[in-house]
Amino acid sequence: MTARGRAEPPGALPVLQERLAAALEAARQSWPGVTLEGPRFAAHLARLVPAEGNEEAWGKLHMADVYLARAAADGLPTALATFESRLMPEVDAAVARLKLPAAGLDEVRQLLRQRMLVGSADAPARLAAYPGTGPLAGWVRAAALWLALDWQRQRSGQGQSEDGDLSMLVAPGDDPELAYLKQTYRAEFSASFQAALAALSARQRNFLRLKYLDGLGIDQLGALYGVHRSTAARWVVGAQEELLDGTRQRLTERLRLTRSQLDSVLRLISSQLDVSLSRLLRTHSE
Repeated sequence: MTARGRAEPPGALPVLQERLAAALEAARQSWPGVTLEGPRFAAHLARLVPAEGNEEAWGKLHMADVYLARAAADGLPTALATFESRLMPEVDAAVARLKLPAAGLDEVRQLLRQRMLVGSADAPARLAAYPGTGPLAGWVRAAALWLALDWQRQRSGQGQSEDGDLSMLVAPGDDPELAYLKQTYRAEFSASFQAALAALSARQRNFLRLKYLDGLGIDQLGALYGVHRSTAARWVVGAQEELLDGTRQRLTERLRLTRSQLDSVLRLISSQLDVSLSRLLRTHSE
């Protein structure tokens, strides 16, 4: 049996052991002094490689980066020091064009450390979710840029995007009634959505943000929280449904519409909210 608990065909186990040994040796050579235990590394890789994973799937992983990310997420001092010296400079490179003041850059760097390396009971250190399919440096740069843009937006006083809220749910060419509802009830939708989002548990909000903002798949979410992919999928669907139901309930309470108009609003939200969550969550990100 493998770390996933599935049976392997005859002859597969020695091959897997050779791959693990080679990956561990190469990773340790890439990061001298960073010593993550072999079983810990193997268990982490088992979550990243698909159940039907073959040599091609292994070949796509940036093994050395996966090793460092896991070690840093586990809090190994040498890994944390390596992350600081080798990857934190990527923050400066990522946000250079934004020309943040020194205080802003310091805050972005601190936020990145907090989210990547510390985490909490509801949101594990995000380095643990690094999928390994691209360079870790690029993953860090993307996170830094998102944090910097969010910092800049908050300091500029842009509480809402001009294209945000209900307008995100209505595409050009929608029928006139929906266009009218978009313009008339934008504020009510915004308030209802934000209240429903705030009513979710911290863990539910993190599920949605990891999926829709960070782009993590169900397998990666399962690996991050140490659960089977079906459990992770059930958690995400549950959070989506609760957010949708909460928005619908609050919007119903706020609006004074005819039955036909209310049905139109609810139909619009039900049909399009799920595909617009990434933009809506970004707009209302804490």
